[in-house]
Amino acid sequence: MTTAAFALVLCSAVVHATWNFQLKRAGHQIIFFWAMAAVGLVFFAVPAAAFAVIEDFGWEQAGFALGTVIFHSLYAVLLTRGYYLGDLSSVYPVARGIGPAFVPFLAVIFLSESVSGMAIAGIVLVVIGIYAVHIDARNVRSFASPFRALMTPAGRAAVMTGIVISCYSLWDKAGLDHDVHPMTLLGFTIVGNFVGLLPAMAFAVERPRLDQEVHSSWRGMFSAGLIAPIGYLLVLIALNTSRVSYIAPSREIGIVIGTAMGVLLLGEGVGLTRIWGAALIVAGAITLALAP
Repeated sequence: MTTAAFALVLCSAVVHATWNFQLKRAGHQIIFFWAMAAVGLVFFAVPAAAFAVIEDFGWEQAGFALGTVIFHSLYAVLLTRGYYLGDLSSVYPVARGIGPAFVPFLAVIFLSESVSGMAIAGIVLVVIGIYAVHIDARNVRSFASPFRALMTPAGRAAVMTGIVISCYSLWDKAGLDHDVHPMTLLGFTIVGNFVGLLPAMAFAVERPRLDQEVHSSWRGMFSAGLIAPIGYLLVLIALNTSRVSYIAPSREIGIVIGTAMGVLLLGEGVGLTRIWGAALIVAGAITLALAP
């Protein structure tokens, strides 16, 4: 992975953890995320359409765009459910951590990419770090906590979110390889987030609750709606220059930031092993960045 690609991914990780923190602390996650997507559409729909016209958007590109909408619709539904049911410092690491376990192997199978031994070592460090984040060294029984956590409704939502993240990482990389411009692809990711939550907004959200959430959180909705697309655009640009099997795991450095926000700012969780887990994740991300 090039230094430039790693810098883009690092910036994206900071942005991603920040808007996930804003989403978790919102009073109503579905309304907040849907409003985020609406803000994103206002600012990025026109540039996305313009690049589609310039780049001669055809039927093949339209197929990839449709798949992107579907995957990101599922992502929006599962992520908001996870944060409704669980903590940021538990849902975020699981959801983001599933990717390193799946993406490199799927990339080898479906995209014919190769993975070096150094990259595999980095991936292993990331996965071990994610496991360690869920352990409290003061309690021996907690070494099984990660497995028990995955059996809860919040844990299942987090796992499914991670699987969808793995799928859309590969799908979006394939779309880029078939000449879908990053800005155009970004527009369809926002459409997916917006469309995915429309049924809930139409049938499960009452108007007074919507008005209340918008009134109390509009600043956070606006800022998150701007930075979230920018963060993913940085990833799409990086994917244009590096392998998805390296980019996807390197994004997981945001787990450190997101977990720290959950622990320090939301008062979630205890245990020094989270620090060691975070250090292992960083070590794994750096190893991936240096891998040939």
